[in-house]
Amino acid sequence: MKSFYKTSLIILIATFLSQIKSESLKNKNLRKVEELSDDIVILHINDVHCALNNTIGYDGFALYREELKKKYKYIISADVGDHIQGGVLGSLTNGEAIIEVKNKVGFDVVSLGNHEFDFGVEQLFKLRDNITSKYICTNFYYRKNNTRIFDPYKIINIGGKKIAFIGVVTPLTLTKTFLSTVKDEDGELVYDFLADGDGTRLVTNTQEVIDEIKQKENPDYIILLTHIGMEEEEFTSDGLLSKLNGVTAVLDGHTHKIYNVTSKDKNGNDIHISQTGTKLQAVGELILKQDGSIATRIIDEIPEPTNIQNSKTIFRAKKDRWVDKEMSEFLDSIWAKYEDELKIEVGYSDFDLVLKPEESADSSLSYCRIRECTLGNLVTDAMKQKSGADICIVNGGAIRNGIKKGNLTKSQLIEVLPYFDDIVIKEVSGQDILDVLEFGVSNLPKSSGRFPLVSGITYDVDTSFNSTALIDASGFFVNVTEKRRVSNVKINGDNLDLNKTYKTAFRLFMANGGDGYSMLSKYDVIKEALLTESDLLGIYIKEDLNGVIPEKYKELEGRINFKSNNSEESENKNKNTGLSPTVIIASIASIFIIALIYFLKLF
Repeated sequence: MKSFYKTSLIILIATFLSQIKSESLKNKNLRKVEELSDDIVILHINDVHCALNNTIGYDGFALYREELKKKYKYIISADVGDHIQGGVLGSLTNGEAIIEVKNKVGFDVVSLGNHEFDFGVEQLFKLRDNITSKYICTNFYYRKNNTRIFDPYKIINIGGKKIAFIGVVTPLTLTKTFLSTVKDEDGELVYDFLADGDGTRLVTNTQEVIDEIKQKENPDYIILLTHIGMEEEEFTSDGLLSKLNGVTAVLDGHTHKIYNVTSKDKNGNDIHISQTGTKLQAVGELILKQDGSIATRIIDEIPEPTNIQNSKTIFRAKKDRWVDKEMSEFLDSIWAKYEDELKIEVGYSDFDLVLKPEESADSSLSYCRIRECTLGNLVTDAMKQKSGADICIVNGGAIRNGIKKGNLTKSQLIEVLPYFDDIVIKEVSGQDILDVLEFGVSNLPKSSGRFPLVSGITYDVDTSFNSTALIDASGFFVNVTEKRRVSNVKINGDNLDLNKTYKTAFRLFMANGGDGYSMLSKYDVIKEALLTESDLLGIYIKEDLNGVIPEKYKELEGRINFKSNNSEESENKNKNTGLSPTVIIASIASIFIIALIYFLKLF
């Protein structure tokens, strides 16, 4: 009997202790929920350009967001444009595979970048209907009736706060896409991005949207998503901000830079502006705190997660990186759909054809945007040879990736030329060829996607004075007003004849006036290569080069020669004008001998 009471007492005590433990855990979990911050975190990225899993990757982004959910109640994910183009999967699917990824990751607000237009407006409308977060853009209009095409802003209610996001794309989008050739029955341009000489139209439009939001929505915060950047072009995000009032913060894009700075608005207030580079090399955080203050930071590496069961490490971009396991597997499944096609081998290279400094993801540092480049020589030679043209001119911004030593696959060539543009021939006058080259170098020493790479042409450039090429508000070439930077132009070894016409191969984008080359749009296409640029490059390597890239593409050939003392060539020459070690040693020896003779004479 005693044993029964003893056992019952033990069970009773154990039950009591279990109940206490359960209540304790419940209270502990409640305390954990209560301890979550009420601050609102806006995670932002820009210019991913189809880089699903190159660096941080969408799987790293997803993991980091899950970790933040253990600290914050309220998180918003934002994308500032240029995500559907710039890589293999975007090109093969006209952006549709990328939208599938965006929906899986989950974004709350997405603004348009200029490259969202690369597959055409009708395709963009299709993508708009399929993306769960929808697109916003305040300055994309039908020109004829001045009608806005996308919603200008999006309101998100979260954590008892109302946040307005306004999308703004670079006004130069017209010249950076094929839209520069889309005209109505009257020959007038169909679309308008509010470009003008001093930015007045864009400022007026954006401020009107801000004022409308304040009146209709009474938001707590107004965030600009500006796919414009802070440098390099006529329109800048900080320049726009300086003429606006009512903006809380600016999340920027377009120029592939990483920065987290402040700039003044119209009233002299310090406003945060952040950009995260390109290809998910970093993630930005904008934290709206309960006390009304704002904190920002940029992270370029996902820290080790608290729950490693749902994560894993993958070696990418020269380091081990933490990623979300489920999202990583999803990205692998997307790639697997196109694996067989992408692995087709087209040739071999015994050396790297470098596009930019190895460690940089910044496309503005591309050698092909500032000077002759070996990759540009290969690409233009391929287009000239396979099209049957006399000469070839290609805008340097078309080349988006380098070629690594080893076997070359179709996938790699698409990475080099991801736009899937057609190659065409136009008969162009010598005068317009000269204007093409002059306009192409007019932005130097700044990097520019319109920089002219050539085959069958050589020319000199003098950057010791400012360009006199006149460019209109939308970025189109008008004329050359005074002295030219370009001289000594030769066509296949002969002097350029201004009155002669030359069969010239172009990418269709450039031939139709893209990048501002307005002088080319007046010419009719006399021949189409019937191949996209990456396919044409592959056939050239396989058939004309016998599958091996020759040594001549290892070094520059002198197709573009700089005369300015500020040029890289001149700098290199200056570096080599110092005394050689042999001369220095001989000089020291001579001085020693003379001193020794003088010393002996004294004795």
